[in-house]
Amino acid sequence: MATRRELIQRVGALGGIAAAYAAMREIGLLGPDEARAGPPELAPGSGRGAKVIILGGGLSGLASAYELGRAGYDCTILEARDRVGGRNWTVRGGDVIEHTDGVKQTVGFDPGLYLNAGCARIPSHHQLTLGYCREFGVEMETLVNASRSARIQSDALFGGQPIQLRQAIYDTRGHVSELLAKAVNKGALDAEVSAEDKARLVEMLEAYGGLKPDDLTYRGSSSAGFKAGEEPGAGEAWGAPRDPIALSALLDKRVWSGMLFEDAVDFQPTMLQPVGGMDHIPKAFEARLSGVIRRGAEVRRIARTASGVQVTWFDKAANRLRTLDAEYCICTIPLSVLRGIASDFSPAYKDAIATTPYGDAVKVAFQSERFWQHEDQIYGGLSFTDRETTVVWYPSGAYHAPQGVILGCYNWDDHATKFAQRSIAEQIEYSRVSIDKMHPGKGSRLGRGIAVHWGKIPYNLGPWVGYSETTTDPRYTLLSEPDGPFYFAGEHLSHVGAWQQGAFASAHRAVAALDARRRAGRQVSDTRTQ
Repeated sequence: MATRRELIQRVGALGGIAAAYAAMREIGLLGPDEARAGPPELAPGSGRGAKVIILGGGLSGLASAYELGRAGYDCTILEARDRVGGRNWTVRGGDVIEHTDGVKQTVGFDPGLYLNAGCARIPSHHQLTLGYCREFGVEMETLVNASRSARIQSDALFGGQPIQLRQAIYDTRGHVSELLAKAVNKGALDAEVSAEDKARLVEMLEAYGGLKPDDLTYRGSSSAGFKAGEEPGAGEAWGAPRDPIALSALLDKRVWSGMLFEDAVDFQPTMLQPVGGMDHIPKAFEARLSGVIRRGAEVRRIARTASGVQVTWFDKAANRLRTLDAEYCICTIPLSVLRGIASDFSPAYKDAIATTPYGDAVKVAFQSERFWQHEDQIYGGLSFTDRETTVVWYPSGAYHAPQGVILGCYNWDDHATKFAQRSIAEQIEYSRVSIDKMHPGKGSRLGRGIAVHWGKIPYNLGPWVGYSETTTDPRYTLLSEPDGPFYFAGEHLSHVGAWQQGAFASAHRAVAALDARRRAGRQVSDTRTQ
């Protein structure tokens, strides 16, 4: 069964943004005001005298502490790592990537180069995320998520040679427009379309598909690109459009799935990224949470007390156990990690935490000279392959710099888990070959690669939840409510899963509920009916 994410992507790919939003509302995944949602408006001083322990220094934890702190709550974030941000993780030269199996890689990028190993793009309608960037002065730039110069490659198609996305997209549009225009003129839609609208529809299809007006056939279009060596120029160089690809080839899923990728609602332009790395967002929170964050604090036990909660944690710097007490706790630890921590959660909550499935993802990156730009005219965007690596992803920004970081693999869920059965060296080599197939002869130009397997990243153990239902999972419903003094937040408790927007939305919901409870005078020991 398709995941909710896959369902919405498919609907968006076929029907565009309006269809995707309609589908999300129909199955209860989007409220009418979600895109316009903002931070909770807590009364100044409403939390004075109350202590809150926040488990996890990812974006949900940071936003929770920031919003509660503005209302006077005394917050402490316990973060097991030596950095904040969670899955918002940017790696640079000298950083060490460590997996749970003990494999370590040292990043060898030149100064100024980086890889957003986790979240790497922000849709323009994710206003919770962008709102914090505006508030904190995080400088943004356009992320090019789709380039018509990018490519589709399959060993089984076109003799293994890549084709440009522009040719696949506009040849498909031309062929489909021709079929529809001819069907209209033959009366096939007379019952559905008035005579006036038939004429208007044919006129639109002629322009939309690049059809010849004399016979409404598609014989190629400049939109699909020009023949090699016959581009427009000076003098008599008019340019010769490519011969169109046959419709039968374009109907192969390996072609049209790549074409439709950018139509999913969260991937449509304009997309954005912070200048210099995605981790500028958590760093901006950290700068405003002085004295709140304790790094190297590995949670060992989460207990319920008569007055609230007690958390036992291991202080890595002091090499000793410590305890911390508070009235409330907001737990943002990924469920894949939380299930391994001793706790006093109610049985139903423990079961939901233990059984919620998680997805997987792998990224493999190389530093390289930017051949994809000056030789292949690709400035940002993704190319698509039916190999296990799924995509080749090109960097946005610093376009004429001599070097850049290119992804030879970004795959997810079952594809990632299967791919990661290879050793790190094998993953890197396989990804190098994928780039070479997409850009013949260029694989040898790539530098030393690095691989990030999110299923083996400590304190994450996966990139996102993997609910299989296309309606709200009962585990999601349960964990969205507090268990006595325990509140839960994270991308896994939002309908914007895998995105920073989801982490912020979930944090805001938990914060608002906690504050409302305190102002109502309800006891912290109150437990939700099981």
